[in-house]
Amino acid sequence: MDRPKTGDICWNELCTPNAKAAKDFYGKVFGWKFEDHDSGDTTYSMIKSNGKEFGGIWSIPKNMENQIPPHWMAYILVENLEEALSKAETNGATTMKPPTTVGDMGRFAIIVDPTGAHIALWQPFIQK
Repeated sequence: MDRPKTGDICWNELCTPNAKAAKDFYGKVFGWKFEDHDSGDTTYSMIKSNGKEFGGIWSIPKNMENQIPPHWMAYILVENLEEALSKAETNGATTMKPPTTVGDMGRFAIIVDPTGAHIALWQPFIQK
């Protein structure tokens, strides 16, 4: 399988109030494996299939459960986050979450397209 290219969906992420139950379900149904990474206030679980990481799972904080529904979020690979965000807005998108840094991995923003669907834009710090 080739690496994602600019414009491809490059990551999928499940946000849920019960990561343990989600891992149990997806592990049983699809045989997915999980590798937990403790980041202090939360645990991020990498999802693996056939030895390849393709997504993650994180728990919605208890105080945010009424504001954030359980959902899957797809991330589209971009070369320049600000340019992609500007182009999306020019074409009718609304920014839901402005550019945000994720450790030393990269930056993302979440938009709502003109049809009301949410999607994330992802710019890694190191292009592969």
